[in-house]
Amino acid sequence: MRLILLSIALLCSQLSRGQAAQPAADVLLLVNGDEIPGQVLAVSSSSISYRPPGRPDTLRLATDAVFLIRFANGTREVLHPQWPAQPGPTAPPGPDSLAGLSSAQRRTLGLRDARRCYTSRSSFWISAGAALQGGPLLGFIAPAVITAHPVPDARLRAPSPTRLADPSYRTAYQQQARHTRRDRAWGGYALGTAAWLLLISLAFNTQ
Repeated sequence: MRLILLSIALLCSQLSRGQAAQPAADVLLLVNGDEIPGQVLAVSSSSISYRPPGRPDTLRLATDAVFLIRFANGTREVLHPQWPAQPGPTAPPGPDSLAGLSSAQRRTLGLRDARRCYTSRSSFWISAGAALQGGPLLGFIAPAVITAHPVPDARLRAPSPTRLADPSYRTAYQQQARHTRRDRAWGGYALGTAAWLLLISLAFNTQ
């Protein structure tokens, strides 16, 4: 029994050391806003070879589908052909900097950040409660009012005020936030309406 316990302890120790020795992953930021972690092995004009975390196989992505690589050491490399070349040496940009990004790429980043950071749970529950209390007709007012106006700045929940100060990024972020709030509001209305109909049906069946 002692031998078994000692073997298990040694195995756990080796696994923990192996996990601790694993390097931080690089991140491939795609033109559609998605992020793919992995160890970048090679970059060419046509493809990027990388190894996903915890997997031994090597995968490839088209270079045109990636507009930047954030390496684990904090540096980044621009790959998208629309990115302008930076003349002369420059200081490395901060994590919230948009320096070097084209307008299209700033919009893409704004859409991605809005999908990740803006949730609008209150719109869902307000619309659901209105439909549950007022029925489908009166409950329709709540989501209609909610979606008629842009999201206030105080509720955007942007990850960085520096990014939000950029017009291209801000416009894309606000548009995506408004779409998210619209979907949540009408989703809540649908849930509230379904619950209202269920309660009405149960009330008639009990009579």
